[in-house]
Amino acid sequence: MADQELEEQGGWWTSPSTGSVAVVTGVVRRLAWGLLVAGPVLGGWAIVSQPGAARPAPVVQSSSSDVAGPGGFAELYVAAFLRAGEGSQSELAVFYSGARDLELSGKLDAVQVGQIAAVRVREIAPGRYWSVTVAARVLEPAASSASSGAGGGQPVLRMRFFQVPVEADREGGPLAALALPAEVAAPTGSTPKAELAYGTPLPAQASDPAVDTLSQFFAAYLSNSGELGRYLSPGTLLSPVRPAPYRSAAVTQVAVETAFRDGEGDGRIGAPAGRERLRLVVDVKATRPDGVGRPLSYALTLAGRDGRWEVAAVDATPKVTLPNAPAMSPSGNAPVQ
Repeated sequence: MADQELEEQGGWWTSPSTGSVAVVTGVVRRLAWGLLVAGPVLGGWAIVSQPGAARPAPVVQSSSSDVAGPGGFAELYVAAFLRAGEGSQSELAVFYSGARDLELSGKLDAVQVGQIAAVRVREIAPGRYWSVTVAARVLEPAASSASSGAGGGQPVLRMRFFQVPVEADREGGPLAALALPAEVAAPTGSTPKAELAYGTPLPAQASDPAVDTLSQFFAAYLSNSGELGRYLSPGTLLSPVRPAPYRSAAVTQVAVETAFRDGEGDGRIGAPAGRERLRLVVDVKATRPDGVGRPLSYALTLAGRDGRWEVAAVDATPKVTLPNAPAMSPSGNAPVQ
């Protein structure tokens, strides 16, 4: 009965679990079955999944952790919509039933979809209704000539954004689009943003003991220069990047958490007085094997031991201050005291 219902709905199934892992597991399991009976969708999926097109990390805004299902569904829908052409109504109807009555023109796959990602998932009704914004990097045909109607130039690479209404007929039920995608402007930062809880970045001084530790650490971590373990605190487990992507790495500037006080007033962190811990953001100039430099930024925690600094952690996120909220630790789950 479950398979029959899925076939009739033509949608994607979300797990009733509230964990996003369970949602993804349910989506993938039933998506595999759905692709077997809905062959045209396979073309859109292949385009989205090209080996050379890495997905940017999505930025998800939602009051629910259960966003993987609606977000992934909207990504597939927009990919199919962009590549649609004459005769591809049945492919779109898998996502939106009203597509069966559309008049589609143009060549199928005239627009090539490279990278695609849900950049905003907003829950309208808990477990039932979402608004999903999808970003797509596409290669479009050149504009046609006004006189001949034929395009003579090179294809154009663009970033486009679409908003999709996604609903489930019940919590944990199959997903469906309620309308065609609406093309929208790129999302803007109109709402209050989090701010990094660090002071003004200062130029790295080679005479600063903290900068010396950081310089040696990044040389070993990114360019295979030296032994990484020498610069790690006891118990810190961290492997260097292999194969080394850069031939050298240099610290350019450092921003220390706002609680830090520069006692000497010389812009240096100095040596640790004891076993204190210090959070900071470090800017690094890493040089590729071809000689081209690339700026990188790392959030780190330093720990003092025996009069010197050691790297205690490469933090997953920098320490931030949210609007109308206390500063949050790099783990993002507890206020920093």
